[in-house]
Amino acid sequence: MAFSSQSNPNSNPAPQIKPDAAARAELDQEIEQALGGASIEDLMAASVSKGTPPAPTLDPSRPVRGGRPRAGQAEGEDRVMPDNIKLGKVVAIREGNVFVDLGGKSQGMCPLEQFDQVPDQDGAGERRAVEIGHEYEFVFKGYDRREGLVMLARRGAIVHGAWETLQPGDIVEGLVTGMNKGGLELKISNARAFMPAGQVDTKFNPDLSVFLNQRFTCQVTKVDRSDQNIIVSRKAVLEVEEAKAAEKAWGEIAAGQIREGTVRSVQAYGAFVDLGGVDGLLHVSAMSHTRVSDPTKVVKPGDKVQVMVLSVDREKQRIALGLKQLQKDPWDTAQGEFPVGTTITGTVKKIMDFGAFVELAPGVEGLVHISQLTTRRVTKVSDVVKEGDSVRAKILSIDLEKHRISLSMAEAERDSRAVESAATAGVAPAASDTPPAAETPGAPSAASAAAAKKPAKPVRKTPLKGGLS
Repeated sequence: MAFSSQSNPNSNPAPQIKPDAAARAELDQEIEQALGGASIEDLMAASVSKGTPPAPTLDPSRPVRGGRPRAGQAEGEDRVMPDNIKLGKVVAIREGNVFVDLGGKSQGMCPLEQFDQVPDQDGAGERRAVEIGHEYEFVFKGYDRREGLVMLARRGAIVHGAWETLQPGDIVEGLVTGMNKGGLELKISNARAFMPAGQVDTKFNPDLSVFLNQRFTCQVTKVDRSDQNIIVSRKAVLEVEEAKAAEKAWGEIAAGQIREGTVRSVQAYGAFVDLGGVDGLLHVSAMSHTRVSDPTKVVKPGDKVQVMVLSVDREKQRIALGLKQLQKDPWDTAQGEFPVGTTITGTVKKIMDFGAFVELAPGVEGLVHISQLTTRRVTKVSDVVKEGDSVRAKILSIDLEKHRISLSMAEAERDSRAVESAATAGVAPAASDTPPAAETPGAPSAASAAAAKKPAKPVRKTPLKGGLS
């Protein structure tokens, strides 16, 4: 049944039904004219600014498929807020992109180039330090409606046009590419950074060229977005690592332990040894059983040494170390090698006001008191002996517990004079290995024969006083 527009001019015209496709196109055209070229997001932002009750806010760190940027933020605008940081798990890597699971139904995509490069195990090339299943921190950048993916940037990564992802305190990795008087030049991803000389290490390094072509993990200390300058510090990272190592070491170290360490510096009074987070002092007196006048002759900076922990003072954070405690003690056999009463030859090692120390064997010294230097009176030790002199002394006493030996050069001198006097007087030795010659019975003995040949001395009469003879 057909209707005519002229049958009833006063009645409302009947609606004309159009095909679906045509109706949809006409509706889109009307909506476009109503919006006037503005996006729905812009109209929503304008309504919020005019006081229209805001719609429920969405967590920007967890956008969902079909979501949109926050109100007040135009599409494509790169704004980073503290709550934009999101932890995500890598689920796939393809075509130069890393696909990330953000939890729930949200998935994101981050450029592969934002992951630092590390050398392959065989050294043949470099690979990206990203693995499927590992979690990383990302920053929300936007939303791709067509793909239904959240656009991400790795936190701390530095790429062209992504400076806003970098903040002071971030930990990044860079390659040392050059040096100057002030410090080192680094390449961090596609950006250049500078590390002042004082921030390269926790200790002073006079030659920074040794760090060229090395990779450093460092902390961002300053970001100048206008000049695109980055200041980084390796020292800050090392200090944190050393603090953790020190806390662990103080909880484990104890007196009596034997530990391996590295000599950090050598002073006149000893050497400081790094035990892995804490330093201990190896005093010069604990370096060797022999007297040490120059510690650099025993250890040098960089040497690996085995030391014994002698004492630990956690309150003052002091550790005393010993090296000679791991060596054989020559005093263990001193009593058998140097019995009391024997005369030995030694070398004068040190002169003091009260006497001289004489080395009898490596690690064993005895003291010659000033009163025992010679038989004559002595006012100054150096008038009798000097360091390096070879002297003879008699052992008067020995104390193994206190490692003390008392010596006397005067006694050795007296004994030597007694022997010389006996030899000059012609005194026969107390015992002889030659047996006496056999004597013939009835014949005069050798002694009587010698007495017979010897002329008798004339008797001399001395007149007595008073004229008596």
